[in-house]
Amino acid sequence: ELREMTVGLDCGVALPLAGSDRQQFDFTPVQEKRLAAQEKHKKRWQKRQARRTKGSKNWIKAKRKVARFQRYGADVRRDVAHKTSHTLAVDPRYKLFVFEALKVKNMTKKAKPKQDEQGRWLRNGAAAKSGLNKSILASTWGQTKVFLQYKARRQGKLVIEVPAFYSSQECSSCGHIHQDNRVSQSEFVCQSCGHIDHADHNAAKVIAGRGVRLLLSGELVKKKVKRCGINRKKVGAEGSEPGAAMCPTLGETAVSRLGGNTPALWSLTQETPAI
Repeated sequence: ELREMTVGLDCGVALPLAGSDRQQFDFTPVQEKRLAAQEKHKKRWQKRQARRTKGSKNWIKAKRKVARFQRYGADVRRDVAHKTSHTLAVDPRYKLFVFEALKVKNMTKKAKPKQDEQGRWLRNGAAAKSGLNKSILASTWGQTKVFLQYKARRQGKLVIEVPAFYSSQECSSCGHIHQDNRVSQSEFVCQSCGHIDHADHNAAKVIAGRGVRLLLSGELVKKKVKRCGINRKKVGAEGSEPGAAMCPTLGETAVSRLGGNTPALWSLTQETPAI
């Protein structure tokens, strides 16, 4: 019964989100077309900005254009994340949503430079890694998960994470794990039992099964919320005795603060203005 109320969600680059119930969440063709145009215009204005004198009016104009196209892409991705999370949260069939515990920050690190024995720089695939990082960050994994967490809580539902190790190589039918099971980006064929499925759908079913087992085992631990404490301490009172009142400096008197930057002490000595 719990397995029927659980949906696993597999994150990918070609397909941002795939569900174990064969749901697929992706950008619409219109959104992809507009995002491609936005990226083209952004690069064009970035080149123009680089050729102009820094701080000039034309440089500021180009900078605003770049920010405008960048903001448009961010708005589209946030809209997709909101709609995807809402569709999942209000689905009456599911009570448990299972994600992969992916560390996007580690996955999008820059490629490390490589040198040979003579000190010459070698090819390290930095261009390909940069493109992959860009695709990962534009896939809205993190936003969708964060939005679904609070939307599911409103509906009385639960969102959890499970380890992502070998989820794309494990068979959802027999549990056999092997790298040859993943024939291509979209095709999965188990080398043990012969199970054939779409690779993303198979991984989503594996993730859903791991979430159910984790919940039934009782090993699910709620993360502690880090709270920041603020200790208020009077300035200059570190060396004073407890309960001792601070005496105002000679020639100055204490006044009440009227604002955030208003001085606490106001000098009684009035200087003669210079003529």
